Amino acid sequence: MSKPVDFDPASHPGLNWSVAMDSHLDDKVECGAFAEMQNGMVAFANVNNENAVVELTRGEMAKLKAAFAAGQYDHLTV
Repeated sequence: MSKPVDFDPASHPGLNWSVAMDSHLDDKVECGAFAEMQNGMVAFANVNNENAVVELTRGEMAKLKAAFAAGQYDHLTV
């Protein structure tokens, strides 16, 4: 599940951004935000740095999701 977040980077205005339901720690968002773009791509952003936005295809998102699920990036988490 996800929930809306108030985020509107100048490079990607007007998108409906959302974060994971458990993304808040002490009232600060500690997670990236996702938004569907009009061209079908998915934007991924660091909500604490509006200059850090990456655009991904749905295929790239699927591969990233599978890599996370397989534990390929576990060494990068706290």
